[in-house]
Order: sequence, then structure tokens, then C-alpha cells
Amino acid sequence: MFVVLLAALLGIVFMKHRVASVKVVTTTVAQNTPPPTPSMPQPITIEPPPSDEISVTATAPTPTHTLVKPPTAEKSSNENKIATPAGQSRPKDPPLDPGARAALSLVGADSDAEDYWVGAINDPTLPAEERKDLIEDLNEDGLSNPDNPGMNDLPLIVSRLQLIEELMPFAMDEVNHDAFREAYKDLSKMYADLNH
Repeated sequence: MFVVLLAALLGIVFMKHRVASVKVVTTTVAQNTPPPTPSMPQPITIEPPPSDEISVTATAPTPTHTLVKPPTAEKSSNENKIATPAGQSRPKDPPLDPGARAALSLVGADSDAEDYWVGAINDPTLPAEERKDLIEDLNEDGLSNPDNPGMNDLPLIVSRLQLIEELMPFAMDEVNHDAFREAYKDLSKMYADLNH
């Protein structure tokens, strides 16, 4: 019994000494251990705004015009022509000498207008087409009704026929000569119709 008691006492003393030495070792280890490394910061989570707040969305503006590709330098000859409906002639360019066109209606009745007109049809700077029209339209401009001239047009028709007979032998080129012949033919028919 005494032996058991002594063994128990020795066990208690041994245990106290063991706990003390464990505390010393723990303290020493705790002092020699480097401080713990700080942990990486956690990312901040941003909560989306409540649904009742207004959200602004950027949109591209709607274009108000259409870009047109500039014409290329290479064009075919057909691209430069003005398209006209079938059966219609191409509209004429405006005259370079509008005064000659105005004088045309008085040719055969007014000597000043006639002189101006003669100068225009012999002007080499005027396009051939314009000179041609100034001569051929002697059967239209200045007459009361070119499709159905009256007797009051007869003196003007005679005067123009005589003028063509004087000028045609001296036509500046083939264009003028052919135009004189065309006008003379039409005026001669008018004259013949009025003298029946």
C-alpha cells in the first residue's frame, strides 16, 4: 500500500516536471518561429446596382447620309453618255451663242439680226452642231406655225430662200453646206404648198 502511494506521488512529481519542460520547449519554439506571413488580400466583390437605378448604354449614332464611292479614273465611253429613253433624242447642250439663236427668228425680216446670224454661222469657234441648228431651223423659228405656215409667212419664206441661195456657195464647211441644203428643201416645200 505504501509502495502504491509512493508510486503515485512519484508519478505526480514526474508529470509536473514533464508539463514544465513542455511549456519551456513550446515557449522557445514560439520565440524562434518567424511571424506568420500575411495572407493575400481577398478581391473586393462589387455588387451590381439595384435594378431600379438607371443604366446608361452608349449607342453609335445612326448615319444621316450614305457615303458614295468616288468615280474611278477609268471609264468606258458608254459611261460618259447620257442615257435617254428609247425613241427620244438626247437633250441638246445650251447654245454657246444664245444671241444668234434669238437673231434667227428675225433672219429675212431684220438686217441687223441677219448680220449677227451670218457672223455666228461662220464662227469656227462655235460647235458644228450649233451652227447646223442655226441654219436648219430657218424653216421653224420666226414662222407663225412651222407645221402649217400661213400666207402671212410667205414673204419671210421667200426672203430666206433668196438668202440661202446667196450664202450656200460660200459655206465655211460641209456641215454648213448640208444644213443650207436641208433648210432650202423644207422652205421650198412650204413655198410650193402656199402657192397651190
